[in-house]
Amino acid sequence: MFSKSNAIFFILSVLASSQSALGRERWFERDGQAVRLHPRRFGQEHPAVIDKLSAACPGQVCGNLAGQAITPLLAAQPECSQQDMADSIIDASRQFDNATQANMIALAIEYRQAEKNTPPDFTVNPPALRNSVFCQTAPKNPELNGLVQAQDPSNDPNLFFDPATKKTVKKGDQANTFPFSGTASTSSTGTTAVKVASTGTAVLVADSTSTACVTEVTLTVTGTNPAATGTATIFTVGDTTSTASGATSTASSSNIGDFGKCSVPEIEFGVGFDGRKETSFEPVDKTSYNHGSADNIAIITQFICDTLTNSCGADQTAKNTCATAQAAAAAAKAGTGFQADAFNAVFGITTDFGAIASVDNTGNIVPGTGSSSTSASASGTATATASSTSSTSSSSIGNFGKCSVPQIEFGVGFNGRKETSFQPVDLTSYNHGSAQNIDIITQFICDTLTNSCGADATAKATCASARAAADTAPAKTGAQADKFNAAFGIKTDFASVAEVDDQGNVVSAAATTSTSANNFAATSTAAAAAAAATTAKAAATTSTTAAAAAATSSTSTSSSSSSSSSTTSNLQTFSQSLGGVSAPSVTALGNGQFQVEGNNVFNDELSALQRSWYGYPDCKNLVCD
Repeated sequence: MFSKSNAIFFILSVLASSQSALGRERWFERDGQAVRLHPRRFGQEHPAVIDKLSAACPGQVCGNLAGQAITPLLAAQPECSQQDMADSIIDASRQFDNATQANMIALAIEYRQAEKNTPPDFTVNPPALRNSVFCQTAPKNPELNGLVQAQDPSNDPNLFFDPATKKTVKKGDQANTFPFSGTASTSSTGTTAVKVASTGTAVLVADSTSTACVTEVTLTVTGTNPAATGTATIFTVGDTTSTASGATSTASSSNIGDFGKCSVPEIEFGVGFDGRKETSFEPVDKTSYNHGSADNIAIITQFICDTLTNSCGADQTAKNTCATAQAAAAAAKAGTGFQADAFNAVFGITTDFGAIASVDNTGNIVPGTGSSSTSASASGTATATASSTSSTSSSSIGNFGKCSVPQIEFGVGFNGRKETSFQPVDLTSYNHGSAQNIDIITQFICDTLTNSCGADATAKATCASARAAADTAPAKTGAQADKFNAAFGIKTDFASVAEVDDQGNVVSAAATTSTSANNFAATSTAAAAAAAATTAKAAATTSTTAAAAAATSSTSTSSSSSSSSSTTSNLQTFSQSLGGVSAPSVTALGNGQFQVEGNNVFNDELSALQRSWYGYPDCKNLVCD
């Protein structure tokens, strides 16, 4: 008899004897790539302000507004949809009592600052989180002036999603990667007018009903309106007789127009704006034209001309002048200071940004840019003797703020080193220890001009030219210091100092053009370098002798003392070489920090030694363990 238990056993036997079935999970694909699900920030698409808005007023008005307010926060919506929705809320509030109106306006302000959703960029791995672009038109209601949407703090601050193109946009490539600085028009009677005084200057003054601060702008009342004639107008730019920082307007205010409450537009060109390595453009007056820097001058000129309409209250003549200036800038050589000069010239402002060499985003000079004086100083041969002097005026190399004119010296004995190395002459302005790689010193000096000196764009550009010039000379030789100093008009002769390795051996013979090189032996290279040391400031040559004497007295000329110095200076105790390569030296800088040769400065000895081992080529293959 076939029982139930036998039947179950029979079925299990059949299943066990059959072949296993294989399956696979199928991924959805798009454009040949797997589709990955990414969680949206739904709380940002439906923020709490929408629920508060739905109950802010009687009837269906606020309920309808709350329903409409969700869509503008979606990623694909136009850049101004959120602002337009906030304007609609304020417009609708006008029909209610004062208390309801005030509440709805407060909710409109809160809504305008809510975060807008943006999709990640899945074309890169890992996906890049992007910001939403900013609306570039003024709001209808003045209550919304200056307000922008919030951004997810985890987003990449330099990447934006443009709903118009559905693509990633880098900050500065488009105007909408910066907040709009314009404001809605108001009915205030406080206006600003331009009046021409009898002394021949134009002064920007406020009328008797205005409480705004009075801004005075001096303009020489000469010249003609470049936009007034029907024939071609020629603008002379790049005038080497004037400096970029000392710009004044030579155009009559009546000819270039009335710029309302804003200043006469002007654009500057240089490196270091917004932390950039490359040269870029930005408005000079950030109060009137609040826009960050951009590689493309068209972004800045368009923003300035738009601002004249949107917030300045400029007249038609001023707008026409701006359009002419915009065209003049576009006609000049792209990516050079001549574009800024051409724009400024239309307003009667003479600048010389064309003399500044263009620098790419890796910090390298773009060939064929800048004036001949800049390139000549960067490539000139150092032929001066130990006491250096500057042959370049401060206006042509720039204003270095609270710091001295940069200068580098070369020799042995710096920070107790036995080998030759480089260091800044003025350690007060540029506090960095010595290094065998001059790029470490030049990069630090140029960064310091931006980070603490308060140097102008011309000075930063000169420093970039000096860095490039130093790299054209043979590495680890005094000629590199001479090239760097020459860019600032400082003549030195460190090329005459023989290169010495960390064992105290002369690597290369010194140049024979210098008397000091002929008179001193290899063991006296430190004294020769000290004799060539100059003062912290290029113009103060009277203290050169004292500086040289101090440097000489701190350097030993005997081989035994040099050996002792080497023992205390190089903290890397592994003195052998692997594959003909020695481990990078580690030197105490005397301020609690430690310098790894050809590398960074570290705050503790252990980290510096670890970096020295890692930087040693054979240690990467673990042969040092």
